[in-house]
Amino acid sequence: MSLTKTTTVTKEMQTNVDISAVRKLIEKQQEDNANSPRRMIIGIQGDAKTGKSGLTMDTEKLTYYLDCDNGAVPTWKANHDSTDRVVIYNPAISDDEGNFLPYQTQGNIRSFIAMVKQEIESGKEVLFVWDGVDTWLDYCTLYMTGMENARMRPMKTGKQQDWFHRNQPFKEVLKEALALVCDQIYITHTKPAFRDEGPQPIWNRLDSQLWGVINTKQRVTAKGIEYVANVVSSKYHPELVGKTNTFLTVGRDGVVTWVGLDYLKEGRI
Repeated sequence: MSLTKTTTVTKEMQTNVDISAVRKLIEKQQEDNANSPRRMIIGIQGDAKTGKSGLTMDTEKLTYYLDCDNGAVPTWKANHDSTDRVVIYNPAISDDEGNFLPYQTQGNIRSFIAMVKQEIESGKEVLFVWDGVDTWLDYCTLYMTGMENARMRPMKTGKQQDWFHRNQPFKEVLKEALALVCDQIYITHTKPAFRDEGPQPIWNRLDSQLWGVINTKQRVTAKGIEYVANVVSSKYHPELVGKTNTFLTVGRDGVVTWVGLDYLKEGRI
């Protein structure tokens, strides 16, 4: 009985297929894709203090910087002369007793994204930076646990539906950011993995929507410290994959030399 019913439903579904409508939809999508502006949507991953923030500020564009990690200001002051070309915003909010408020923080993030959208629609060419994708995931974990009188109340269950309440806001808010018609850079940290695989970047599947990924790290040499960037992936420029460049050096004499990454500044990744 069940097999007959399934076959009947399948035939009904087949009779409802409208090939001409699909062709029109494909033509519309092709036209939209061809006419859509070229954007750079990439990720930068690495351990703490490996120059990730500095790379995103090395641009001539007006930069709106969502600082979930609350660590961009020192780099902005020390290496970029507190330029007003970079607008830094920390969305985290706490109550008068110092308790973190994830619901209100999420609202702040969405409002910042909406403000950036208005700036773009007014004709400004901007770069949007989201620093701390892993921190945003932590925010959503707190969001999942629930709040009671502005104090954290851990959930008593570990059911699948509980993780939905973490992953859903994580994806929804990032979707709003990814829809911005501008160049975008997302930053995350590498952290120890559960398995014996060494440190892994915390993207929570966001990396599948990035057009390129850069990994940063420090290495000590006889002359001092080098900050290097390696291109992990690039959809537009596969010839860059595996390419390693030193973008910052700190000599043993304390002299700091910034080189930067030309392909990043030019949006060629």
